[in-house]
Amino acid sequence: MESVGSIVRIAVLHPFEPGSDESDSILALNRIGAEVELLRSSDLKTCLAHAAQASLDVVVLDRCSRAWVEKILEELVAEGPPVVVVVPEDATEQDSFDVFRHGAADCVRFGQDYGEVLPLVVLEQVRRWRQLRDRTETHDKLLWLEKLNEAIVSELPVSLAVADKEGRVVDVNPEFSRVFGVPGRLALGRPILELLPLDLVENVGLEGLLDSTVSEVEGVSQVARSVDSEGRSRVFDLRSRPLDDRGHTLLAFTDVTQTDSLSRRLGEAERYNANIIQSINSALLVVGLDGRVTFANSTAAEILGTDVESLIGRSVDEWFLSGDRPTSLIGRTLSQGLRFKGQETMIRTEMGVSIPVGVSCTPLADAGTRVEGAVAIFQDLTEIKQLQRQVLQQEKMASIGELAAGIAHEINNPVGFIHANLSQMTEYLGELGEYLEAVNSLRQAFEAEDLSSASMAALRSLNELNSRLDVDFLRKDFGSAVRESLEGSDRIRHIVSDLRDFSHKGTAERTPANVNQCVDTTANIVWTMMKHSVELKKEYDDLPDLLCYPMELKQVFMNLLVNAYQAIEEKLQGGEGIGLIRIQTHRRQEGIEVSISDTGTGVSEADVRRIFDPFYTTKEVGMGTGLGLSTSYGIVKRHGGQISVESPPGEGARFTVWLPFEVPAEALDLE
Repeated sequence: MESVGSIVRIAVLHPFEPGSDESDSILALNRIGAEVELLRSSDLKTCLAHAAQASLDVVVLDRCSRAWVEKILEELVAEGPPVVVVVPEDATEQDSFDVFRHGAADCVRFGQDYGEVLPLVVLEQVRRWRQLRDRTETHDKLLWLEKLNEAIVSELPVSLAVADKEGRVVDVNPEFSRVFGVPGRLALGRPILELLPLDLVENVGLEGLLDSTVSEVEGVSQVARSVDSEGRSRVFDLRSRPLDDRGHTLLAFTDVTQTDSLSRRLGEAERYNANIIQSINSALLVVGLDGRVTFANSTAAEILGTDVESLIGRSVDEWFLSGDRPTSLIGRTLSQGLRFKGQETMIRTEMGVSIPVGVSCTPLADAGTRVEGAVAIFQDLTEIKQLQRQVLQQEKMASIGELAAGIAHEINNPVGFIHANLSQMTEYLGELGEYLEAVNSLRQAFEAEDLSSASMAALRSLNELNSRLDVDFLRKDFGSAVRESLEGSDRIRHIVSDLRDFSHKGTAERTPANVNQCVDTTANIVWTMMKHSVELKKEYDDLPDLLCYPMELKQVFMNLLVNAYQAIEEKLQGGEGIGLIRIQTHRRQEGIEVSISDTGTGVSEADVRRIFDPFYTTKEVGMGTGLGLSTSYGIVKRHGGQISVESPPGEGARFTVWLPFEVPAEALDLE
């Protein structure tokens, strides 16, 4: 028996009745010639469940009651698989006719040749059912594809037109009618060239596209421009493709006016931005998540000492990572998503030269805020740092200028008594000369062993001269004058030494320094100016050396001490009285704290918020630049420290500077 291929699935319903055996039917069905799967049941519910399976090929009702047959056929005749009914051997022709009338696909009488007839009948029904099922599936798929194609053509925002070999319209979609203002029913049969704007036809050479020789190619695409009735410029992307060997051509017009406009604007924006990026004085780097440069402008290449092409693909750590810092600013932006604005750091150029730069870093994030890279903008601060050092030096010299009168007075006092002592010692030298001549005469007489009256006269003269000159007093006073002059000169030497230390430009590297000595040296200089109206109290704890920039710290202490003195002077307003400035140093929280408090006018609450801003001053016009405390703030920050002010009403002001022993990475970035 010929096989139908694949598994044949058969639902068999055979009731359990006395004298009824289903073995003959099972044996016959297994002779179909293909792999058979029999779904056997003995009740209606189970049989209907088997019949509902989509992959079932046929239902065999083996000698079932009339009621069961009618029930099964009623359920399956419309859409179910074919039903083959096996009637008993004693069934009449009317019984068979009734089976067909209720919708059975075929009927087989149980009896002689039943084992051969049943598989043939079932196999034929399986073939018919599968053919019907395949045709139905194919038809349904075609219908679906037709509806899909119709929906696509109708809803596609592309103007579609099909023209025959004479160039006449065979069909257009709704978008074509909307864009070109031609209803579909009026477009059919008309030349396509008449339906389109003349300038569009000429721009694309539409006649050539419709020519049979051109239509043989696989497809053509080009851009065409047209001006509509309202004077608006429109841009179309035209694509043409031959559809068959009868000369039908598909024309697809996509309105890309907005896309073309956006593309032009994007191109202009890209050129504009490129010109700005390449023209700005700031360097710009775009870095990927792996820390490698993906874009750089010419300024970045110039600062780093190479060309733009050499920067692409290289790690930013080659320039931005210093040996004493584990991660660069850009690295922290990539790993932690941190933003930095105007952060100062040091970079190393291609030539190995370290230069200061100001860096602003911003993470590049996707729509889900996941960091994908970073943008770094930086400026070479070499000239600015030089100017800052010059300003700092000028601030120092300005401070010294303010102290000049007091310093001159402090130097003039010892110079005055040194001058007086020198005048006195000149007289003493003349008198000592006379005394020494008398002694010399007496010496000569004794050497000649002349004990005559002449020798006695020389001795009397010497005694008289000793009494008149009071040689003992002269000797003691001369020594006192020398000691006083030495003390005065030593005082001058200390003043000059302190001035020299204070005005020194300092070094570019951190050095160990005694903070107490820095404070005390500065206080000694300022004291020459303030000693007539201020009592200065010093309370120094024993402190370890601090790795710092000593000259810069002295400038901070100078600014604070001068401000304290000026606040006291303002409060006294030239009247009698004396103010107090207290200097205290001690160790606090792994660092050194220096506080300078005064009993002056204090700082108002409004001024406290802005007192460290550049060019902000509370003094009268011409009395202050507003840079002293701003400069001090920057110096303290460079050391990784903090500076703050407290000013309770009526109690003066207290400035506190805290400097850490271990400099944090953020402060190292400022170097």
